[in-house]
Amino acid sequence: MFAEVLTQLRVKHKTSSAYHPQSQGALERFHSTLKSLLRTYCSELQRDWEEGLPWLLLAAREVSQDSLGFSPNELVFAHKVRGPLSVLKDGLQVAAPPVNLIDYVHGFRRRLFLAGRCAKKNMAKAQTRMKEIFDRHAESRLFSPGDQVLALLPIPGSPFRAKFSGPYDIVRQVTEQDYVIATPNRRKSSQLCHVNLLKPYYSPSSRSDVTVDNVGSAALAVVGAVSSSPMVAADGEDEGAPDDCVLLPRLKNSEILNNLDGLLGHMSEKQREELKSLILSFSSLFSDVPTCTNVMEHDIDIGDAAPIRQRFYRVPPAKQKVLETEVQYLIDNGLAKPSYSSWASPCLLVAKPDNTFRFCTDYRKVNTVTKPDSFPLPRLEDCIDRVGAAKYVTKLDLLEGYYQIPLTARAQEVSAFVTPSGLYTYNVMSFGLRNAPSSFQRLMNYVTSGLEGCAVYLDDVVTVGDTWALHLSRLAALFERLQAANLTVNLAKCEFAKATVTYLGKVVGQGEVRPVRAKVMAIDNFPPPVTKKELMRFLGMVGYYRSFCFNFSTVVAPLTNLLKGKAQFVWTDECQGAFDNVKLLLSTAPVLAAPQLDRPFKIQVDASQVGAGAVLLQTDDQEVDRPVSYFSKKFNQHQLNYSTIEKEALALVWALQHFNVYVGGGVVPVVVFSDHNPLTFLHQLQNPNQRLMRWALFLQPYNLQIRHIKGVDNVMADALSRSPDGVR
Repeated sequence: MFAEVLTQLRVKHKTSSAYHPQSQGALERFHSTLKSLLRTYCSELQRDWEEGLPWLLLAAREVSQDSLGFSPNELVFAHKVRGPLSVLKDGLQVAAPPVNLIDYVHGFRRRLFLAGRCAKKNMAKAQTRMKEIFDRHAESRLFSPGDQVLALLPIPGSPFRAKFSGPYDIVRQVTEQDYVIATPNRRKSSQLCHVNLLKPYYSPSSRSDVTVDNVGSAALAVVGAVSSSPMVAADGEDEGAPDDCVLLPRLKNSEILNNLDGLLGHMSEKQREELKSLILSFSSLFSDVPTCTNVMEHDIDIGDAAPIRQRFYRVPPAKQKVLETEVQYLIDNGLAKPSYSSWASPCLLVAKPDNTFRFCTDYRKVNTVTKPDSFPLPRLEDCIDRVGAAKYVTKLDLLEGYYQIPLTARAQEVSAFVTPSGLYTYNVMSFGLRNAPSSFQRLMNYVTSGLEGCAVYLDDVVTVGDTWALHLSRLAALFERLQAANLTVNLAKCEFAKATVTYLGKVVGQGEVRPVRAKVMAIDNFPPPVTKKELMRFLGMVGYYRSFCFNFSTVVAPLTNLLKGKAQFVWTDECQGAFDNVKLLLSTAPVLAAPQLDRPFKIQVDASQVGAGAVLLQTDDQEVDRPVSYFSKKFNQHQLNYSTIEKEALALVWALQHFNVYVGGGVVPVVVFSDHNPLTFLHQLQNPNQRLMRWALFLQPYNLQIRHIKGVDNVMADALSRSPDGVR
């Protein structure tokens, strides 16, 4: 009936994603008003705040919106609705019903039409005013057909990364912000790009009069754009940047030290001066050339293996010049020297995101005879948990970190490399060696051992603090350790005292953990796979963010079924639905709360016919349960035949095993919510089957409080938590 009323009144329902209210300005403005009312309302009712939500919504719908000039009630019902406040003010008097129903309907439709037209005019004025405010500090860029530009495009083979490629020619201007550029060396001959993804290209002849300061500023602009700008659709394949592409140099530490205000411009003046004083007091950490640590040496244990000798790789003349320049840089700075070794490994250049090259050596044959070093790398989740809850985050990066570890005499002989210009050997640890990550992690663990609020993953060092004084003292302690170990920091890649930083592929800080927007956009633009290899690549991309998605394994079940050994790759409508759903699941993924181990946790579990899922919750300062992490797992062919109680119990067991690092120990009670009521009596069942008995015994060490929650209240188990065909 309501749908018919909307049809008669020509009312269209425009939906907006729950986690993206910014797609509708009116909805976002209403949410802002609702939040202010909730903030006042919850302070009186405390934990019983949900009982007053109906009355609160009645009051909120009477509030006139600034952008529209009308209240929600006026736009829906075409007149002022008598809410609770009006009833209390005017008494219980009820207006007389209309005499002529046809006249009432016509009058209602006219009032609704006039109100809607007036609201559109008011909204247009508000949008114009907001755009003028936003454009005050915007930099307008205009290109004409034929202009050459650099475009920020995905790197082939690595859709999570992007670099400025080109130069490309502007074909035409589509809108004020969109341009079509010619991309002859990519899969598509032309591509539509937003103006924010384009930068003017200056040929070498036109850059002869550019000052060093301007080049440095441009380099910083390119570096910042590569790390933070949104990606375009990952549907192109770059066959490599042309040889005449502009290679903008990164600023040296000495140049940045002379202009620290640009690096610390986001701080207050007092904080900036204190941090500048701290950085300048450790000026030995910021040399332009990587130093060698005095803590350890890297060795290559090849046992009794015979020397391995290989010929150098042929390279184009342009790359050979870059190769010779890199070798000369190594020799001039004492990182390498001419050699007479019996070993020889070829060299190659690997493109970096900033359009420069990383000098690497192909040690694949040497690595096959090298004994492995089993020193462990830290788990990414542990590093992120240490950082996420902090208010101040500083991320440091070491300057050519591998080059700061010297080699033993045996390792120097084995690491010899050959180029078209001769045979050389490294004095320091180089990229490509089998045990290089383990040695570097061992060094960093030793240097930062005992430091509080410090997390290290290879050369990414992060220190955090909840107050400015604490953060500054921890940063000073870290600088002392790095200076004592004779290490060098790369200021161009450092971020000091930020609220949030991008760390290990996630945006962390201020008690929150978010996926990187550019990577989610790359996933969202991924085309449907046509082979198993492409499907494995897609699942690997989305799998990194599965901790943000509830019942992830259930959603992708039709896709993972295609990867079974004897399964044929047939892309069905069910697979396409799962492919679209997992993209939607990531694009609407909630912001996770950083875990605080001094507070109790809650777990919400759910099982479907194809898999199990769980979410780890923690109550914040506003007494709101926020998700910390999600877990999901498919049932195998035997578990698919379990009864409902067995599937729900198995989901609980898996959840406790996965979140054991947070809820293990049995000291603090853990509240478990399930929409399957018999699960609450698991520890009281008489004569259960052996499977349930084993799981009941497994749950004994945990201090659990299992509570039943109605399915309609189980908001975490939304449509995407179920299999794409709707089966539970």
